[in-house]
Amino acid sequence: METWDVRIISASSVQDGEEPVVELFGKTRNRESITILAYGFKPYLFAVDPKPELEEMLRDDPEVLSFDHDRLLYKSEMHDVLKVTIKSPWKVSDFKNRFQRKGYKALSADISFQHRFFYDNDMGSCIRVTGERIDKPYFTDVVAKMDSFENIDSFDPGLKILSFDIENSVEHEFIYTICSVIKDGDEMRNANALTGTEKEIIDGFADLIRKEDPDVITGYNIDNYDIRKIMERSKANKMKDALPWGRDGSQPRLISERFWRVKGRLVCDAWWAVKKQLRPKQETLNAVSMMLLGEQKLDVDPKYMDSEWANDREKVIKYCFKDSELALRILLEVGTLRKDMDLAAVSKLTIEDVMTSGSSQLADSLLIRAADRNKVAVPQMGARIAGADQIEGGYVHSMKPGLYHWVCVEDFKSMYPSLIIAKNICFTTLCEDGEIISPSGARFMSKERREGLLPRILEDLMAERDRIKKLMKQTQDPHEHNYLDGLQAAVKVLMNTFYGVFASTFYRFTDKSIGAAITAFARANTIGIINQVESEGIHVIYSDTDSIFMQSPEHNLEGSVEFGNKMAERFSVEGGTLEFEKLLEPMFTHGMKKRYVGRIVWPQVSDELLVRGYEIRRSDSFDLQSDMLTDLFEMILDERNDEALAMVKSTIQSVKTGNVDISKLVISKSCKGLDAYENPDRMANVQAAKKMIAMGYDFIPGMKISWIVTDAKSTPQKVEPYISGTEFKGKPDYKYYAERLSQTASRITEVFGWEEKDLLMGNQQATLFGGRFDDSGASKKKKPIEEKPKAKMKSLDDFF
Repeated sequence: METWDVRIISASSVQDGEEPVVELFGKTRNRESITILAYGFKPYLFAVDPKPELEEMLRDDPEVLSFDHDRLLYKSEMHDVLKVTIKSPWKVSDFKNRFQRKGYKALSADISFQHRFFYDNDMGSCIRVTGERIDKPYFTDVVAKMDSFENIDSFDPGLKILSFDIENSVEHEFIYTICSVIKDGDEMRNANALTGTEKEIIDGFADLIRKEDPDVITGYNIDNYDIRKIMERSKANKMKDALPWGRDGSQPRLISERFWRVKGRLVCDAWWAVKKQLRPKQETLNAVSMMLLGEQKLDVDPKYMDSEWANDREKVIKYCFKDSELALRILLEVGTLRKDMDLAAVSKLTIEDVMTSGSSQLADSLLIRAADRNKVAVPQMGARIAGADQIEGGYVHSMKPGLYHWVCVEDFKSMYPSLIIAKNICFTTLCEDGEIISPSGARFMSKERREGLLPRILEDLMAERDRIKKLMKQTQDPHEHNYLDGLQAAVKVLMNTFYGVFASTFYRFTDKSIGAAITAFARANTIGIINQVESEGIHVIYSDTDSIFMQSPEHNLEGSVEFGNKMAERFSVEGGTLEFEKLLEPMFTHGMKKRYVGRIVWPQVSDELLVRGYEIRRSDSFDLQSDMLTDLFEMILDERNDEALAMVKSTIQSVKTGNVDISKLVISKSCKGLDAYENPDRMANVQAAKKMIAMGYDFIPGMKISWIVTDAKSTPQKVEPYISGTEFKGKPDYKYYAERLSQTASRITEVFGWEEKDLLMGNQQATLFGGRFDDSGASKKKKPIEEKPKAKMKSLDDFF
C-alpha cells in the first residue's frame, strides 16, 4: 500500500464490467498527476410512502440489488421511504420515472454518481489516499485503486498549464499552425510549433497534450473558436477520434453549449475568466493585454492571414506563440484558478465542479451532506421559471439631493446569515405552528424544538471564516496571508450563495416563504434602527438593501469616528453585528437611489472616489463620459462649483468641434449573437459585430463589442467597430457624443438648475449656483442642499 496527498481536479464515473467505478483525477503534493479508482460504491434513490406493490415490482428486477425501509423528514413531516439500491448509475433516472408513473415521489434521484460518492463519504477537495498502484489505461503518472482516504487541509500542488492558439486560413479555413506555451511550476516555455498537413498538426497536438500532461488547458476564446475549429477540421479530414485529450484518452465534450469537458483536465478559457472577473469595456486579446499586462499582440493582420503566412511563416508563428503567452499570463493575472481552488476547498468539491457549475451545486455539497446525516429527504431540483414572482427586497430609504459632510457608513457583518441563525430559518423548521413569526407571516420552529440544518451550516462557516481571519492576523508570511485571505473570501462567497438559492424558484430545498422571511426580517431590522436614531435627531441620509448612511453630529474626523464606533456597538444585536465600515467626507448625490459619490477618509484615506450608480462605473459608457463625471464629482466635492460648470461646458464644446481623442469615444456592449435579437439589424452591437467579422476578427456570442457612432441620425444608427491597436478610419458623430455628455452631466447639474439644453449652449455666462442666463430669462438656479452635520448615525447593511 502507498499513500498520496491529492488535490482533486475532477471526478467522473465509468463501468468496469458489471462494477460502477468512481474516477478521481488529481495532482499530488509531489506534483504527479494521478488517477484514483474507487470501487464498491452503489447508486440508489428513494420512493416516498411505498406500498407493498412497489416492493413486489422491484423484487424480481435483476437491476435491483436491495431495498430497505427508512423514515425521512419530508415537507416538515416524517415519512416512510424505500431506499432502492441498483447496479447501474445511469439507470437511476429510469427508476425515478417508473416510481413517478406509479404515483410515488422520488428522492435523491438527480444527483450524479460521483457527487453522491463525495456526499456519502464526506469527501473534501484535498485528501490523503491509501491504495495500491494498478495497471489501467490512463495517461497519468500514477493510477491507483483506493483502499481508504482521509480529508486533509487544502493545498496548492502547482497546476501545470498548457495555453494554445491556432492560426488558420481565412479563405480555406484549414489550420496553418498550433502554438503552445507551457507553465510548469516557475518555468514558462514554448513547445514546438506544429505545422505541416492538418492531420499532422491535429495528431501532433494530441501527442503534445499526452506528453506534457497538463492539468489545465487554456487560451483566448478557445471555448468558442479554437477547440471547435480543430474538431471541425478533423472531421473535414475524415479523422476519427482525433482529439484524445482526456486523461483516459477520451475526446472533448461540449456541455450545455457552454463549456468543454476534457476528462481529468480543466479547460479554462482566459477570455471567459476575464469577462466574469473584470467585465472590461473591450474584450479583445489586445485590449485586455494592454489593460492587465501593458503589452500588445504582435503586428499580424488576421484579415490577411493567408498572405501573411505565404510571405513570412516565422512572423505568424511568433504571433501565434505571443497570443498563447498573453492568454496564459492573463489567466494567471486574473487569478481564476486560485479562486476556484479556494472555493472548492470550502465547498468540498472538485475544481471542475466550481468552475463549471452554478451556485446551487455549491449549496448542494454542504446541504445534502447535512440532510443525509439528519434523516432529511433530498427532493429533486425544480425548473427555472422565467418571470416568476420575485420576493420583496430590502428596505430603501430615499435621499434628497445635495452635498453632505461627515457621513458614517455601518456594515452589518453577514446580516442574512446572522438572521438565518438567530431566527432558525430553514426548510426543516418551516411550519404552520412555529414559535418564530417573521414579518412576512412565515413561521419557523424554535431552536429548542428543532435546530435547522441551514443555521447550523452557516454557524460553522462563520466560525471557520473567523478562524481563518485570526490566522491571517497572526502570520508574518505574505504568501500565507494571501492564501488565507483567498480562503476567507471563498467562505464569504459560499455564505452568500445560500441566500441566493433560497430566494430562487428552482432550488431543491427552496420555498418562496423562506427567502421572503429573510428579507422581511432584514427590512424590519433596518427600519427599526432608522426610526430609533431619527427619533433622537440623527439624520439618516440613505439606506437600501446594502446600506444605511447617517450624518455624524461631530464636525471632525476624531468625533465622527467615535460616533460611528458607538453606533456599531449599540446596534449589534442577535441577528446582525454592526461594523463601522467607512467615513465619507464629503458625499454628494443628485437624489436617485443607489447613486452617490464620496471621499473615504476612514479607516484609510483613499485617493480614489467612492462612486456608486453613475456612468463612471458602467461598462457601456465611453471613457470621456467617465472622465468628465470623475472631474465633475471631484470639483463638486471640493465645492469648486464655478470651475465644475466651466469644465463641463468646455468638454462638451471640445467634442462638438471634434477636438478629442477618438479612443475616448468607444462604446462597448455585449452581443448575444448575430440573430439573438428581435430586430438585429437595428442593434448597434450586432452591426459592429458583423463588420468586425468582415475585418477578419473572431466573434464570440456573449462577448463585448466595441464601436464608435458615426451617424446617429440614420435609422438604424450607423456605427463602426473599434479594434484596439488598429487605426480607426471612420469619422465620429461628434454632435451625438456632445449630446450624450450633456445628458450625463445634466443629471448632476440639474440639482443646481443647469439642464441639458443649458450645457449644450456654450456661450452662456452664469455660475453653477446663481445668476441668470444672458438674455434668455432661463430658469432660476435651485439652491443646492448642503447638509452640514446634524445629529448622526451610521449604518450600512452589506449583508456579506
